[in-house]
Amino acid sequence: MYIVRAKEQELPLVVEMKLKLFQESGVSFLLRKNAAAQIQETYASLYREDSCCHFIAYDETGEEPCPAAVAGAVIKGGVPFCFFKNPRYGYVIDVYCIPEKRRQGYAAKLMEAVLCWLKSKGIEAVKLQPTEKGRGLYEKLGFHDSGEMEKRLS
Repeated sequence: MYIVRAKEQELPLVVEMKLKLFQESGVSFLLRKNAAAQIQETYASLYREDSCCHFIAYDETGEEPCPAAVAGAVIKGGVPFCFFKNPRYGYVIDVYCIPEKRRQGYAAKLMEAVLCWLKSKGIEAVKLQPTEKGRGLYEKLGFHDSGEMEKRLS
């Protein structure tokens, strides 16, 4: 396995894996028809601002390295965080591993890279929305339940 920081030209792969994550999570029905293009355009803009990045893990067991997993983060702020001493926080996004490579350490290695990038940006707090399958990994990495709740209004 080796890990690279994704460049803007690798965003189609990142978007492809993000859409697989949405599909497997059962929420792809919430997406707009042109979601893939919007995601790629938004991420490209955030990459240029250096407020978002992704890392891609490649599997080296075959003849050619192939992408096995992805994880990213975005730097956020706004109310009420704009009133805090450090008004920005990191938000982990798009943690996805292809099914045949799960439980082999890809997500853990990617999370290390994501957290290192956030720390290099002066971020002190990191949030994420875990799936039930991923919760154990995040707890091992020191994440805890922050008590945030959600209600769908439609």
